[in-house]
Amino acid sequence: MQYAVLSDIHGNLEALTAVADALKAEGISRVLCLGDIVGYGADPSACLERIQGMGAPIVCGNHEAGCIGRLSLDWFHDAAKAALEWTRDQLSFGELDTLRRMPMIETTDAFTLVHASPRHPERFTYLFDAAHAAEALSHCRTPICLVGHTHIPWFVAWDKSRRALLHVAAEPAALENATWDAKDPNARVLINPGSVGQPRDGDPRASFAVVDPEAGTCSIRRVVYAISAAQEKIRRAGLPAILADRLAVGR
Repeated sequence: MQYAVLSDIHGNLEALTAVADALKAEGISRVLCLGDIVGYGADPSACLERIQGMGAPIVCGNHEAGCIGRLSLDWFHDAAKAALEWTRDQLSFGELDTLRRMPMIETTDAFTLVHASPRHPERFTYLFDAAHAAEALSHCRTPICLVGHTHIPWFVAWDKSRRALLHVAAEPAALENATWDAKDPNARVLINPGSVGQPRDGDPRASFAVVDPEAGTCSIRRVVYAISAAQEKIRRAGLPAILADRLAVGR
């Protein structure tokens, strides 16, 4: 059974639409969302509505937390702060209430969903290296831990009993077909699907993951979207220019 994992959409409706079209073409209807639906981009309401329409469980990202006062705006750099102040003004009371009801962490039989790290999810710690990934997995009670936040796709496999790293994949070719032994009760994996709406790995295409927990497979997918249209909306909204410019370079 395949699941699409989306994270860090950041108000980029053009990117989200391209991803949704790709999922429809592949017949993938089960969607999991790791937060940061809003922030940076010019379509926060439309992106929130689209994700809710997919029936996806959603966890709270730092940008949702900033919008509702759960996280101080002083935590953010100036461009992000300006975008969050603008975003908060665009959202209705009902939409803000939806953000308030998002859990920090969500679990199913197979998955732990969290925006940053399962250890102290409210701190929004960035997981950039294998040591931090292993530490995060040691706090995870499910076989698969899904995280976002860094905007960079990543796959880590870890052996719970030996507390040993088995495999780390960060290069595009390796991420297209990452696998693990799903029948091994000690196998744990951490998957970051990258960012739908603001990739930062040098590839401007929207990024998401397709995961099959029973087969033990993960594939990071990339799709082209109308970057210039998303940029024009950001500029028309009067948001910081860097938020539009960076979309073209994936940084």
